[in-house]
Amino acid sequence: MNPETELPGFERLRAVCQRLSLLMSLSPPSASAPRHTDTLFGEPLDPQLAAFYERLGGATLGSLLLYKPGDGFEDLVPWNQRLRGYDPAHYSSCLLFGQESGFAFYYGTVPKLADTQGRQPIVYLEAMDAQFAIPVASCIDRFFDLYASYLELAAKPPDLAETGIPDSVHFPWDVQHLIVQDVPLIERVRAGDFDFLSNNYRDALEWLRKLRSGPP
Repeated sequence: MNPETELPGFERLRAVCQRLSLLMSLSPPSASAPRHTDTLFGEPLDPQLAAFYERLGGATLGSLLLYKPGDGFEDLVPWNQRLRGYDPAHYSSCLLFGQESGFAFYYGTVPKLADTQGRQPIVYLEAMDAQFAIPVASCIDRFFDLYASYLELAAKPPDLAETGIPDSVHFPWDVQHLIVQDVPLIERVRAGDFDFLSNNYRDALEWLRKLRSGPP
């Protein structure tokens, strides 16, 4: 299995949405989608994000919205460009590829932290009451797998089946016990690689502290 092009985590996420009868909308791939050799905003594109866009032109899976690669207002490049205009110092560190539907809770890759295979870690970027980002996965497909587990956990209360939006379980705060199992991510957290994204915000600093003190 080629970890740069195979996306078993995404396939699991899709299967979970199907099994739980959650909202799932998959757009066909676009001829103009960025490829693994492309750069966006002067940074290399994550190879697993490129692999996703080879398969699909955006998606909605439960409460997760994955941006289309087109030129619409809320598509990948235009939306990132717009947000960078609001806070270039913070948003320019990430390439946002998705968000929680209806909320300013974003998910992005961090190009400057790419590993030797070009895979970039994933952060959750809070942009409602505060402005900070915290690490949640060592790569995109790990994020997809984690989100699938989150939806399974959130499906236990009855509200998810009725509304499609988790209410009593929140990502990523309530799946920290799963995130600490992502060894490559935790190693980088302990090395201080994500400290610059915390914005010295209390919740972000506490998140990093808890990840550092998780299982070895």
